[in-house]
Amino acid sequence: MPPVGVGASRFASALETGEAKLWVMMLGINDYQDATLPKLRYAAFDCQGLSQALAEATQAFPQKEFFIHHDLTPDKPTLQAIQASLDRIVASAKTQDTVLFYFSGHGVLEPESQQTVLCLADTQKQHLLKTGLCFQNLLATLGNCAAHSQLIWLDACHSGNISLSGARGHFSEPALLNPTPQLLEMLRQRAAKSRGFYALLSCDQGQQSWEFPDLGHGVFSYYLMRGLRGEAAGAYGIIDADALYRYVYHQTLQYIEQTNQQLRLINQQKRNKGETDLHPEYSLQTPKRIVEGIGETILGLKPTHTEVVQQRQALIVDGLIHHTVSPAVSDVLRQDGNFDLTYFPQPSDAWSNVRSEIATFLQQDMTVPEQRSSGSIQTVATRLLYLRGRIESSEDGDSWLFLGDGAWLSRTWLRQELRRSRTAQQIVILDCPGATSLEDWVEDLKFSSDHGQCILACASPQDEPELFAQVLLEALIAAPAQTGLSMAGLLAKLQTNLDGLGLTCYLWLSGTQGLIEMLPPVLETQTVQSVQSDTSHDSQAASTEIPLDEFIARIKPLLLKLVGPIAPSLIEQAAEPLQESSPQLLIRALSALIPAKHRTYFEQEAGSLIQVPAQPENVSEARAIALPIPEQIQPQTHPSIQQSVPPQQRDQFVDQTAPRLTAEQLASIEQFLIELVGPIAPMLLGQLSPAACDPIVMQEELAVHLSPVQQTKLAQRITALMQLPPKPQSPRLSTAKGYGVAVREPQQTQEALSDRLVNAHLIQVCEQELTCLIGPIAKFIVTTKRDLENQVSLTTFVEELITEIPDRQKADEFRRKILRN
Repeated sequence: MPPVGVGASRFASALETGEAKLWVMMLGINDYQDATLPKLRYAAFDCQGLSQALAEATQAFPQKEFFIHHDLTPDKPTLQAIQASLDRIVASAKTQDTVLFYFSGHGVLEPESQQTVLCLADTQKQHLLKTGLCFQNLLATLGNCAAHSQLIWLDACHSGNISLSGARGHFSEPALLNPTPQLLEMLRQRAAKSRGFYALLSCDQGQQSWEFPDLGHGVFSYYLMRGLRGEAAGAYGIIDADALYRYVYHQTLQYIEQTNQQLRLINQQKRNKGETDLHPEYSLQTPKRIVEGIGETILGLKPTHTEVVQQRQALIVDGLIHHTVSPAVSDVLRQDGNFDLTYFPQPSDAWSNVRSEIATFLQQDMTVPEQRSSGSIQTVATRLLYLRGRIESSEDGDSWLFLGDGAWLSRTWLRQELRRSRTAQQIVILDCPGATSLEDWVEDLKFSSDHGQCILACASPQDEPELFAQVLLEALIAAPAQTGLSMAGLLAKLQTNLDGLGLTCYLWLSGTQGLIEMLPPVLETQTVQSVQSDTSHDSQAASTEIPLDEFIARIKPLLLKLVGPIAPSLIEQAAEPLQESSPQLLIRALSALIPAKHRTYFEQEAGSLIQVPAQPENVSEARAIALPIPEQIQPQTHPSIQQSVPPQQRDQFVDQTAPRLTAEQLASIEQFLIELVGPIAPMLLGQLSPAACDPIVMQEELAVHLSPVQQTKLAQRITALMQLPPKPQSPRLSTAKGYGVAVREPQQTQEALSDRLVNAHLIQVCEQELTCLIGPIAKFIVTTKRDLENQVSLTTFVEELITEIPDRQKADEFRRKILRN
């Protein structure tokens, strides 16, 4: 469970004004001179992309210096070069400065000394301590640095013995000892001695860092890049360390979970054909944060313009006379799917050219130019081809798709063009009313490799030719923007909806190199003012805004409500350098000083106070007007207790007279979170402390995983639930021991559960119950037993899982919960 944020660092404004300097050192190693060290695919590219993103985010910082060492730079990441750069930073950094160190590559344990070593380009496995960067020495070196604000980002949990295609390293190489436990312990010890230390690791203890070829990066570093390019920015465009961590944590979990959903569907296809070479799922990867002292530091500002290198292309060919729905589908794909979409035919298009249009579309070169803006975001290369027409077949097995004006495509020709396409991912949709041979089309067009491909084919009734398109449109519109819609998710939804209408949907899905997305997730953003200095704008705003002194009088009750008695000193600290400047600048300065959990709310309320009528003389009346915070979510423990006490012990300090969430309310919150953040919601709830049945504590502990908008929505839902009259607890809900959340129990039927074959639903129930007992490792344990689905009884499946639980008491409790004996 990530710790609660503790407020922004005073070093942030100093970096923006130039009073302090940002020192950045970034290392990324793919290739090692020692052939016994497994090569990596994307570590150097991670370092290159992240350094570009950070440079873009820190453009407004006058004083900064970067030391970049990776395989693609002249300054190769050798021990001598790294040590020279470190010595320069330590000798030059001042007290007010900030130092950021990033490493992507192999981190290993030296077998004899058990010391953690970061492997550099010239590291020799037989002489790790002499040729590698000893992590203990690195921390000691940084400990001698005068800079009080120090950040360490590590993507070093790479293994050489993982068989999944996305793992860092190659499975044929000998295993490297995973250093994560030692890294965590050393970082905790270092943080305990520091005043402004922030460490971020790509994964937690016992986990793995994953690379995905379709992303072209490790998933952790990929989302670090996207976060720095503005997707982790809060109101006023500020990117701070806490917000970046929450963004990366959420996106990493969501990407891996959705990719596993895709693998499950692929494996189900294999089982249906009697194949046994199933793809293993990706194990859990949860980025880990260690923070001490002041903690947060503002890392940069959202770039004023971020170029998106768009590689999502779509072509819709509608050869039917009924086409009232397909234009609407086109609009959704264009707006929500981020597809550069072409609709055929346009008034000037001739049907005789349709084959050349399709061929050009599929063969178009999607190579991204090497020289592109450092602030660009590259999307995964995806081609979507949607064909609506009429299928006719001959007695000898030939089949054609007839479109408008007599134009047609043969199945053989389309298969050839799809195989010639060099795009990373293909989505093919066949919408052919009345067709009877769609299954043959899918079998003929599909790939049998790891290439990312999805084929979806359906035949609407002749008298309702747009029924499939209507169902597809409804599924796209219903998809939550925050989580997006993967192709695996869309296929599952369509299969359910179409079965209810009596329609057969023929599906094919392949690809283990990355997630295939129909609708990418869309991060909700606040409407903010630009944080870039703009003299003309500030002068114009100053002429229309209220005077600064009057604004300070209005804002003081708001700050008192949020931070307590320290509000006047914060205002004085923020306002002193502003003199007669705009209230907007004061909001920005104060936002950097208050705790992160209050920042979004403060910026929204403070912004509204600039234009509202002068506050009443009665302070309590003013608070009632300016602070519509529901009573149910007011803090009821002292701020210092909230910030310093671990979540597992916080129930000792929570006001026991405060409202408590019932099991029914907890179940409602769980369902709401699933809609809000997607399939990771149950895992987030499973990590809550026992005190989280208090609505205030629950919001605090979940806040580190949620965006500001999501936090507001959660607060509103909890407030609404607390105002409802209590309901009797459902017999299907129970509170897991040691956790403050309700978990759903499997519904009893007349047939004994223990005698039933274990299916996907029962496996999910087992995973949820086991997670409540032993934590996230339960997902890995259950994953190793998924091949028993529909093969053994529930009793046998439970006993198989119990063999992996070392604690006999918990094993017995798990058996009782599932089997009810």
